[in-house]
Amino acid sequence: MKSLKQAVFFLTLFSVTLFLPQSVFADGAYGGGCTPVYGGGVQCPRVGQVLVNKTVQNPATGVFVDNLGPADPKYRPEQVVTFHIDVQNSGDQTLDAVTVKDTLPAYVDFMSGPGNYDANSRVLTFTVNNLAGGTDQQYEVKARTVHPAVLPSNKNVVCLVNMVDATSGDQSDHDESQFCIEKQITVTSAPSAGPQHWMLTLAGLGSALVSGLYLRKKAIIG
Repeated sequence: MKSLKQAVFFLTLFSVTLFLPQSVFADGAYGGGCTPVYGGGVQCPRVGQVLVNKTVQNPATGVFVDNLGPADPKYRPEQVVTFHIDVQNSGDQTLDAVTVKDTLPAYVDFMSGPGNYDANSRVLTFTVNNLAGGTDQQYEVKARTVHPAVLPSNKNVVCLVNMVDATSGDQSDHDESQFCIEKQITVTSAPSAGPQHWMLTLAGLGSALVSGLYLRKKAIIG
């Protein structure tokens, strides 16, 4: 019985292949590597899907995270900030070319990264070629925070957002990563206990002792 069903299936498949135009298999329902499935229907690979993820290095731990908020460790002026850009193809088909545009925020200067950097637009552009399905490529971008004199004078902490966009044909994705710069660290100083303070304390005690003896002597005489 099973052999009979298989024979009918392959006979039907042969008939469809013989009489349908070849364009149906090339560009239609069975196009793009689709194959008939025993029992009915077809199985097709998923089209390429571009995804991009942007992370920033935590200056205290060295771990790369999605964002660093005002309550997280902050960067200092003239310190190197390191970013990672992960470009992924979550589909099955290869993406021939993925164009990545990374836009740096104000108050940082570009140092290094793939592709070409335009200082006027503050955009770093590079291309990922032949990104196979189910794979990803990671890239590193470094920038340096500016001198404290360039930072806003009315803010001690300024938080910035780095943006990245990836496109391949009609596929696109966008991601952002925040980090903060602290202009100066406020340290509360402990009270000084230097020699001059001890001298003043001893002088005060001496004066109080002399005054006490004088008053006591006066009281006895009186």
